Amino acid sequence: MSLVENILTAWDKTMETNDPAHLGAYLDDTFEFLSSDDSVNSKAETLEWSAAGGLRIGNFKTVYEDDNVSCATHNVTEEGAGPSTVMCFVKHQDGKATFWKILRAFSTE
Repeated sequence: MSLVENILTAWDKTMETNDPAHLGAYLDDTFEFLSSDDSVNSKAETLEWSAAGGLRIGNFKTVYEDDNVSCATHNVTEEGAGPSTVMCFVKHQDGKATFWKILRAFSTE
């Protein structure tokens, strides 16, 4: 399994259990999350909303990964929203993500 898939698996485990430790183990202290609307979340903010519940992710597919960057896709199920697909662009160092940018598209069905 690729690093980005390991991180996404831990991210979903945080969403399932409301325990930020699963994801927190993979995020660098300098971590930044950029949403589709270009809002920026710190590591602490990302862990907070991830552990709050209401979201689940799955069907992880690595598009590209090397020692510094990853690109992957995954599905999102969110309470009160239709199904969606995310593409994420990730910078990582020493097994931890430092930067995460997503593009999210909602199903038109």
